[in-house]
Amino acid sequence: MPKKEETNSRTPEIYKEIPSFNENNKVIYLFDQNTGRYQYMSSDINNLAGYSIEEFNSKGFKSIVKKVISGKKNTFRTEYNENSEAVEEFSATYLIERKDGQHRWIEDNAFTKLDKNGKRIYSIGVLRDISEFKEKLDKLIDDKTRLEAILKLSDVIFLMLDKNRNVILLNEKGFEVFGVKDIIGKNYENLLRGNIKDESILLFKKFLDPASEQDIKCEIKCVDHSGECILSWQRTIIKDEDGQLISIIASGQDITEKKKEENIQKIISQILQAANTERNLDELFKFIHDSVSELMSVDNFYIALHDKENNMITFPYFIDKYDTDNSPKSFGNGLTEYVIRKGRAELINKAIDQELASKGETELIGTQSEIWLGVPLKIKGNTIGVLAVQDYEVESTFTEKHKEILEAISHPVSMAIERKRVEQEREKLIDNLSELNTSKDKLFSLISHDLRSPFNSLLGFSEILTGEYDSLTDDEIREYLNVIYEASQNLYGMTNNLLQYSRFQMGRIEFRAEKLDVEKVINNSIKLLKGNIVKKEINIFKDVEPGIYINADEDMLNSIIQNLLSNAIKFTDKGGDVSLSAKKIVNSDGKDEIEFTVEDKGTGISEVNMQKILKGEMFSTPGTEREYGTGLGVVLVKDFIEKNNGTLKIESELYKGSRFICCFPLA
Repeated sequence: MPKKEETNSRTPEIYKEIPSFNENNKVIYLFDQNTGRYQYMSSDINNLAGYSIEEFNSKGFKSIVKKVISGKKNTFRTEYNENSEAVEEFSATYLIERKDGQHRWIEDNAFTKLDKNGKRIYSIGVLRDISEFKEKLDKLIDDKTRLEAILKLSDVIFLMLDKNRNVILLNEKGFEVFGVKDIIGKNYENLLRGNIKDESILLFKKFLDPASEQDIKCEIKCVDHSGECILSWQRTIIKDEDGQLISIIASGQDITEKKKEENIQKIISQILQAANTERNLDELFKFIHDSVSELMSVDNFYIALHDKENNMITFPYFIDKYDTDNSPKSFGNGLTEYVIRKGRAELINKAIDQELASKGETELIGTQSEIWLGVPLKIKGNTIGVLAVQDYEVESTFTEKHKEILEAISHPVSMAIERKRVEQEREKLIDNLSELNTSKDKLFSLISHDLRSPFNSLLGFSEILTGEYDSLTDDEIREYLNVIYEASQNLYGMTNNLLQYSRFQMGRIEFRAEKLDVEKVINNSIKLLKGNIVKKEINIFKDVEPGIYINADEDMLNSIIQNLLSNAIKFTDKGGDVSLSAKKIVNSDGKDEIEFTVEDKGTGISEVNMQKILKGEMFSTPGTEREYGTGLGVVLVKDFIEKNNGTLKIESELYKGSRFICCFPLA
């Protein structure tokens, strides 16, 4: 703290109603050099040191100081009309011991008014907790340069004006941001001739006007060496007991990155919400374009999608000042294809473009731009397209910062596009199937059957939460909400499964076998149907041989297990038993296989219905709790088992239960 000196000079009475300074880890204070007492400390002093102002005045600040690193002291004179007053600027760093015994490093920045004899009258300053800074800086600099390094790295501007709004204090960060020199002792309006943008000048003037409300906040825009920045300011006005202005103290902090992150999050949220609305794909593309325009220049903007099946590039959305050809093109060597091949974002100027072309990696397509920026659109690691912007005149239009922004929003954009593509594909498929009666009936039956299981899970857990909420523990509520969330996710995945099934019926399905962990597949199915299990109080017995794998299509295998388990639950009385098992066996040909078994002690299958199953006929039988279905589940199971080179065996006895046995080749 500034050193107290004995003086006969009269200390001015400072206005005691100083507004609170509510910024975390920072404390503003007023220290009377004559009495050696603090006249004012903002409320955060308790958080900073654990002591109140009364305890400081009784105990003394020095008593908690364990180490002092002296800073610089500077004395200068300021003109007040015909009067001349001396001001001493002081800064230091202390290691203090809090009331709870913890040690903190505190930065003290203050100025002290001197009388005509050079004696100190009162000091006004800011204490700031710099413990985290200190810990890092201790490794980089020695004691002699530590204070200056802290001030240089500080992201806070400290500005102080006298009653005539002349600048009496501006720290190094302030000089850097405002872009001014020799400002001390001059009117604050000289600050406005620096880096402050025109649209912020009037706002900053009002902010520093003592006639306006005290402790107001504002945000202004400046242009520094790194480009445009946004500063958040907070102001405190100090008056004497007669209400006369003594000084204006303001602190500013660069919040550019925070604002950028908030804006990006807002755009991401908007895009994801748009994907859930009734907008079609064209409207979604336009919405994405408008959203990105809030972050950067988008005069030349396009979205390209990669049609892998036909090895084509399509341009469903294309806005450009010079090129108007947005017709589909064969996959070639343009910059769009370069990003797709590399699977990463690229910022390419003319020099890089020419270098890539000379290496044969790209070729010029259309009018060459000064700067081109493209980011891949990916779904589950697969690049489905590219979002690109470009400028034909100014290379600096896009920088690495813009690339980071587009990378941040590329995933939600990809998700939104893919969701709309799936929706449109589904709608188109349904339209086509309406002309094919057999396929149409089968698809609609599948929809009503296959979506019922996750819906039952949702409804089951929702019913438990609604009816038994007061009796549930927090862990149970959290678990049930997780199941509801996972079931909701699965509904969207099952929509894609419906499209796959329709393609399967038309011979267009893509069969993708992969090595699958059997126990993991079974556990996922049990988890998905947990709502049904809990609702009917079914006892699930699982016996899975560890470490067994099969080669199968994951989506098909999931559908097989889920349908068999769902039917077992459906036809089992409340409180009954259902068993699942998986083990290695050797078939009659001497080959290793994996045998899945789903067994229940439920109603069993009549001989008439067994014949319908074997013939692939669809029929519906209500469950023990009057659950209804279309009977398509077992038909689907049979088709998918055969596609995966498996076999299905059914054993059942009416009123005693059923056993479904599936065998697949061992991986």
